[in-house]
Amino acid sequence: MNNIDTKNVSLILKEKGKVVAIKTDTVYGLICNAFDREAVAKIYRLKQREKKKPLSIFVKDIDSIRPYIVDDNLTKRNVNIMEKYWPGALTIIFKKKDDMFSYLTEGSSGIGIRIPNDSYLLELLELCDFPLAETSCNISGEEPYKNADEIREHFGDSIDLIVDGGETKSARPSTVLSLESGEPILLRLGDVDINV
Repeated sequence: MNNIDTKNVSLILKEKGKVVAIKTDTVYGLICNAFDREAVAKIYRLKQREKKKPLSIFVKDIDSIRPYIVDDNLTKRNVNIMEKYWPGALTIIFKKKDDMFSYLTEGSSGIGIRIPNDSYLLELLELCDFPLAETSCNISGEEPYKNADEIREHFGDSIDLIVDGGETKSARPSTVLSLESGEPILLRLGDVDINV
């Protein structure tokens, strides 16, 4: 059970430059408004993450991805994959539209997108009505933190809000599948075993 109402979390995320730590359906993550460059930069600073390592985004449903990716990625096979594994712990990398999220992808032509299998996060996405930039909650190179106490220990008060959802069940991040080139390529085996 999360300790803060989704409405209150959404209000924080709508403020410029705000970053929230939250339990996802895999590990704790750092999230922010994906359109807020200041907040995205803050995530990179907090994690001490190299700029060349892209961030992914959470969206609320399959229709939500259409403004961000090229139409060629919406083949029948790719839509079938999304419908089979979403919501769930599968991040799919699509070829993004040229003008979208360059500050999240640092020169990459792709963008990682996921619909989390978590009712709290889905409700939050509905309330925000914008995608959430997301990454695991940890200093780059370390294991993701498993609870709010570990997050406080490592980040102190530098995160604007920590939503305490208890201990994570999984230590595995999402599986990552690239559909950017047309053919499915498994880039990381994580919390979902995928067969495409």
